[in-house]
Amino acid sequence: MAQLKPTRQSIPRSIPNRPPRRVWLITWEGVGGHVEEQLKQPVACILSSRVSPKRVKELTELLYVNSCYSLEERLDYASQRRFNPYPAYYGTLEGITWQSQIYCGHNPYLFARFVEITGAERTESGDERLLWNEFPRPTVAKP
Repeated sequence: MAQLKPTRQSIPRSIPNRPPRRVWLITWEGVGGHVEEQLKQPVACILSSRVSPKRVKELTELLYVNSCYSLEERLDYASQRRFNPYPAYYGTLEGITWQSQIYCGHNPYLFARFVEITGAERTESGDERLLWNEFPRPTVAKP
């Protein structure tokens, strides 16, 4: 008799006493009524902490292109990336490039950063919600 593989519903949603996990988190951000659809589910992507900032930047840009551009604009992007109106870029700390925060887009835009995931929960309406802690921005010593 063949054993059945566990279905998604049979896998436990959270493991008690699991330590927080550090990951790259990419979320949709923005203001205004026209961005409500993206903000209903703000988590766009979760990546391993072992992924380099350069690769996260590339993936953030690709995610934005495939979510917000028309087919013709995607084709232009595929053939010549330099004409991308919203390339991904690193955040800055007092004029110094800081690779732990990446932005892409206008409104809505994608925001990628290194976070510590503390858990996930299901709301009363059945939606999943991710819980995380942001790391504080480092301070730059002034000479």
